Amino acid sequence: MAEKDEIVRPGAPALEKGLDLIEALAAESRGLSQKQIAERVGRSVGEIFRMLSVLEERGYVSRDPVTAEYTLTLQLFRIAAQFPPTKRLQQAALPVMEKLTSQTGLSCHMAVLSSHQFMVIAQMDPEWQMGWSVRLGAVFPLTQEYASAKVLAAFQHEGRRRELAEVIAKHDGSPIKGVVAELAKVVTRGGDFPQEGLGPRLRAFSCPVLEASGRAVAALTVPLLRQEKIQASESESIKQHLLTAAGQISEKIGAGG
Repeated sequence: MAEKDEIVRPGAPALEKGLDLIEALAAESRGLSQKQIAERVGRSVGEIFRMLSVLEERGYVSRDPVTAEYTLTLQLFRIAAQFPPTKRLQQAALPVMEKLTSQTGLSCHMAVLSSHQFMVIAQMDPEWQMGWSVRLGAVFPLTQEYASAKVLAAFQHEGRRRELAEVIAKHDGSPIKGVVAELAKVVTRGGDFPQEGLGPRLRAFSCPVLEASGRAVAALTVPLLRQEKIQASESESIKQHLLTAAGQISEKIGAGG
């Protein structure tokens, strides 16, 4: 009996090669030489030379004139930011975020889910900022280490929340039961806020920006780096300003109308 013919799907080798290069560069915090890129994507330097030239011409990568290393630009982020829902979020959030930084004297940023990661799509610093802030366009994994990740995962409909809890549990090497319980606490508190008794470290206050269904479309976060414990009064002040700001953005995009 003859074997069934395999299903042949049309390919796009040039596109695949370009995506391989972009993904290789995205995985590195520093630049890569042509040889290093070729090794990471399993191709020869000759194969990737023209592709890198095109990506550079189109503004997706830049080449350091001294080291000859390539890095990704923010071009992909700019394109993503033109997607209507993202642009709407930014337009609604930026004036509110500016006021929030003025009230707290701290930076803030807004992040959205991007597959099984989250990405910063808006960021604001106060005029006198000397603290800690997150780079616009930065992408982070879903883990309990990040307040934004917990908020984005917690304020979802049940099936999606469970899916994201599993991603977090796998990344952290934690029992899924514990992650689910922690996300439930985040929902009960209305966000993720530094708890009393914690020692000095990088902390973050984060709460959801909600759409009409109650699902989080973004997390609004205030990071704070301190060498001493946060006073309860200061912690409560930051929390209330943040909750108010997130509520205002939610109203602007149509939640609870």
